[in-house]
Amino acid sequence: MCCNAKVSPLPVEMDTSASKVLTNDDLLHDILLRLGCPSCLVSAALTSKCWLRGASDQVFARDFCADHQPRLLGIYVSSGGISGSEFIPFRQPAGGSRPEPSYFPEYPHAMLLPTDKGDDALCYRVDVRIWESHNKAAALVWVLRSGSWHIRCIAAGVLAKSPAQILPTTVLDGGKIYMATQAGYILGLDLATARFFIVDLPRGVELDQYPGNLVHCRGDDSVLYLFHVDGDNRLNVWLRRMEDDQKGHGGPGAAGGSAGATKGWVLRDTISVRETCGHLVEQGWEKAGDGDEDAAAVMIVGAGDNAEFVFLELGVTGVVAYMHVKTREVKQVYQRQPDDDHFISVRPFMLVKPPVFPVLEDAHEGEAAAALHQE
Repeated sequence: MCCNAKVSPLPVEMDTSASKVLTNDDLLHDILLRLGCPSCLVSAALTSKCWLRGASDQVFARDFCADHQPRLLGIYVSSGGISGSEFIPFRQPAGGSRPEPSYFPEYPHAMLLPTDKGDDALCYRVDVRIWESHNKAAALVWVLRSGSWHIRCIAAGVLAKSPAQILPTTVLDGGKIYMATQAGYILGLDLATARFFIVDLPRGVELDQYPGNLVHCRGDDSVLYLFHVDGDNRLNVWLRRMEDDQKGHGGPGAAGGSAGATKGWVLRDTISVRETCGHLVEQGWEKAGDGDEDAAAVMIVGAGDNAEFVFLELGVTGVVAYMHVKTREVKQVYQRQPDDDHFISVRPFMLVKPPVFPVLEDAHEGEAAAALHQE
């Protein structure tokens, strides 16, 4: 048989339609906007240089970002008795690595992603130490830029009251770091002035234990949110403006007073955990502990930015539930092992930004369409 037969050209109608799609920037813009997720956009961009150029366009990137809000891809669950974290995917996992100087301590207090617009940092590392008997605190903040670490801030000072212990829950926003304390207040650090400051909790809100009934998280427009579960297992959502926070007094690094006492906190929402999550367990978790008062306690083990969602552990059942605050959508995302009595921490894994594509050199218009005519 002859192997030199030529492939028949595409029909004129198909050729014309494909050419319009591949060469019409406005039509391509609308098509790409209808893709379901950023990973689909990456696949589309690999189709041709023309499509890659369309996906790289700044106007398109802005529109795509507006139509595709940050989504929860999965969670990392950490247990005090297990080394490392377990990833529970919601959609698809993503990988990555970061350089880290060998002279760092083995475990940092916190690793934080930048949140401010215009911040070109890849991440921040926070190391903190306290001297409880003297109410002293010190912090060293590193920043990773262009593949190398640099010192961003060194702070030390005497606090108005002892934090007892700095807890892992830490938030970075507006150039300030907010750290939960065992003493029942939030310790802040202003990176610009290297000063500590204290943010008291709302009136009547107390920390029972850690991990337990309190978790704070950042929000857009310089807002700090606070999740609190009260004694009746009601989830309360508070917020305050970060500009209400003082920068401290009494010399560099000192925190001589609190940030307006409890003034500034506003109660945004109250949710009954029994009503929203009761269907996730076979029997009410209040009865599962056979009279144990602590067995019915709901613990907050993680939260998302803007108080959009929260992760709750339902007493002794070991059920970890995801709750979307606005819609009240609830689903089980994890089950604690029966023999695991260590505390659990859940960290959401989010896809925040659309993909960034390389800039292409100018190519001849219609390059992709001309490929259709090749034999």
